[in-house]
Amino acid sequence: MSGAAVLRELHRVGPLRTALTAALVAGYAILLTRDAAVRHAEACASAALVRATGTAATCAGDSTLYRVEGLLVGHTTTIGCSALVLLLPFVAVTALLLPVRRVPLVVPVGALATAAVVVVAVNQLRLLTIASGVRAWGLERGYGATHVLAGTVVSTVGIVAGGLVFLVLIVRGSRLLARAEVAP
Repeated sequence: MSGAAVLRELHRVGPLRTALTAALVAGYAILLTRDAAVRHAEACASAALVRATGTAATCAGDSTLYRVEGLLVGHTTTIGCSALVLLLPFVAVTALLLPVRRVPLVVPVGALATAAVVVVAVNQLRLLTIASGVRAWGLERGYGATHVLAGTVVSTVGIVAGGLVFLVLIVRGSRLLARAEVAP
């Protein structure tokens, strides 16, 4: 596609939709390049959840630290364990839907926001599961069982739940808004 054809297509889509799509993609790219700050925020949220269960915990960088049997242990939120990476498919689909004029803007934006809340909450639940397993069964056994087995199950269920919520909101939201526009 030539540069002129791209400009004609962007003009047809409209400046607001083009700007929103560009802002979404740029914002997500910025978050990916600033992943250390995102992972730090996730570690601090995880520490707050661990504290809510009655265990003293703190965050340091991208790690959540707490004591088990007198030892300072914890878990580190790597980029592969971050909710940021888990949100990629939702951001990609939203970026593809924003330019579609037949889809009201509120539908993909609302679906993305809702899916993001589900995915972030479930990822925090996964990190709390890991901390609970380590506290209950010790570092080696607890971390191995909860990170590999239980953590994977929680993440999978969370991503599927987030995906279903996202799809339902996209499909039903578009239908509901279409009906509202037709109604007198």
